[in-house]
Order: sequence, then C-alpha cells, then structure tokens
Amino acid sequence: MTSPVHGDSESSRQEPPGEPGAAEGDDALIDMLCTRAWDPGRRFDTAPVPRSWIEEHFGPEHLNRIRSQTVGSSSNGMIVLKSQAEEVAVYFADAPRGPLFPPVTPPEVEAAEEIIGRPLPALLRRIYTEVGDGGFGPDGGLASLTDGRRAPGT
Repeated sequence: MTSPVHGDSESSRQEPPGEPGAAEGDDALIDMLCTRAWDPGRRFDTAPVPRSWIEEHFGPEHLNRIRSQTVGSSSNGMIVLKSQAEEVAVYFADAPRGPLFPPVTPPEVEAAEEIIGRPLPALLRRIYTEVGDGGFGPDGGLASLTDGRRAPGT
C-alpha cells in the first residue's frame, strides 16, 4: 500500500539516529496504520452496526451469541461492537476507504508545533502527514492538529 505524502515528511530539524532497521519498521507501521485508519469499521476500537442489519443478515438470535463483542447500544438502533467483530467487517466491507480527515501538510504540523511549544517526534509527524489528521486509533482516536476536526461522538 502506498501512503499519500503531502510534501516532504522529513523536517529540517536534526533527529537523533534511530535503531538499525527502524526506518523499515516505521514504514511497515505507517502501512498498517493506513490500513486501519482508512477502514471505517476499524479506525476506532469500536464501530456502530444497525441492530436491524445484524438481525437481517445473521438472524435475531445472533445478538445473544455476540454479546461478548457488544460494547453498547444506542436509542437509534445501533449496536456498538468491538472493531474486530466479524459483523463489523461484513457491514463495512463495501464502505469507501480513506482517512476520516486527510493528512496535513508539513507547514500545518509546524504550526501545531509552534502552538504546543515543542516539536513532535519524527514518527508522529509521519503519521499526521501520511496517514491522516487524527480521527483514528484507540478510544476516540488521535487528536486532529487542525481546527474544527473532531471524530464523530467526541
């Protein structure tokens, strides 16, 4: 998988030398993050699936069998499941892939660094410039560096 790059992800700052093979490991991590972040069913730890869809595709008794994968439910008929659940994969199988928020540019990272008063680690800079501007990851996801972008439900 190729990651979109908005400009050169290398900063003019000097980074301390990493471990041998770290760049290859970082490249693999970026690819894995893209796969997860761009999948609407897996970008967070949980995903909502309509109760009616589960009953239609798996049968009404199926909800009892997946109780251990159920995290919650909502009044609008959605069942919140762990993102690794088979039902999530099937429900989101044909959903468009792409980041919730597009990657930021290096100048946008630099503007955020100026606001927080310190540089971000090189790998985190790559995540923001190659994977997306937050909106994926554990719990409510990685925070966005730009104004006005919030993951649904946060």
